[in-house]
Amino acid sequence: MSTILIGVDAGEPSQDAVAFARRLADVSDAHLVLANAYPYSDLPHRASNTTHREALRDGSLELVQAMRERLEGFPEQRSTVKITANTSPAHALHKMADAEDAALIVVGSTHTGRAGRVLPGSTGERLIHGSPCAVAVVPADYRRRTEPIRKVGVAYNQTPEARAAAFSAAELARAFGAELVVIGVADATGFEAPALMGGPSVPSVRVEIDRHVQESLDALVAELPQDVTATTKRLTGDPGEMLADHSAYLDLLVTGSRGYGPLHSVLAGGVSGRVLRNAQCPVVIVPRGVDAALAGVFARTTKSAAV
Repeated sequence: MSTILIGVDAGEPSQDAVAFARRLADVSDAHLVLANAYPYSDLPHRASNTTHREALRDGSLELVQAMRERLEGFPEQRSTVKITANTSPAHALHKMADAEDAALIVVGSTHTGRAGRVLPGSTGERLIHGSPCAVAVVPADYRRRTEPIRKVGVAYNQTPEARAAAFSAAELARAFGAELVVIGVADATGFEAPALMGGPSVPSVRVEIDRHVQESLDALVAELPQDVTATTKRLTGDPGEMLADHSAYLDLLVTGSRGYGPLHSVLAGGVSGRVLRNAQCPVVIVPRGVDAALAGVFARTTKSAAV
């Protein structure tokens, strides 16, 4: 049985994270772990105060238990709570993910911004960089959404990281009985340079780039599992902006980590970082160097999403 770790605190974004994780658990056999880090260092120092530590601990335990109650109707044996003393919530979640062998960490959006946007915030930003497993960031007010997950998008640009994201997205689409939309973006900034240098005209360059992007999308779709309904979507413009805008038409978006950094860890930057900050649906970022990061969570499930 795989584990989904949910980072929670006293804010409403944690309710959004719990709501999204519940949806994932409902179409898988995943075990949910609701986790909170209370701000205390166990290293001996002059400000050590056992009474204060115990008060923080009790408050933390009460908090995660209250969040667990939001899983009303979910099998009790498939959820647990964990708390730890740590002044860095991101560091605490990393350690818990390792200890629990978690396949996914889910957190809510922690900064206020445009309605429905992800805006991960300081803790989310630190969590994403260096996470030992995939990370999902959930937009504000997601807990109020009732529509089913029908469209799962994945950003694809022919890199190994994007390929890994595509196969993880396929697992999600299969679990929810959803359509998988493989999205490629023809970067418009490349259309003008050749013409300025006396090369091919802008229209011919654009046609060639569009053709290349479409061929790469079609080739990937041909490799995906046959029991997953997959379509392609070719966009033109700035990749980060286009993907974030198109997220308004998706129920979930998957993207890869950037192409350098530690293997088997998440490092959002460039396009993926910009998408994460402006997406209008939950975003899952998969670790670098993992072929199908979520396969253990949704392996060959035949359930469909009735949520």
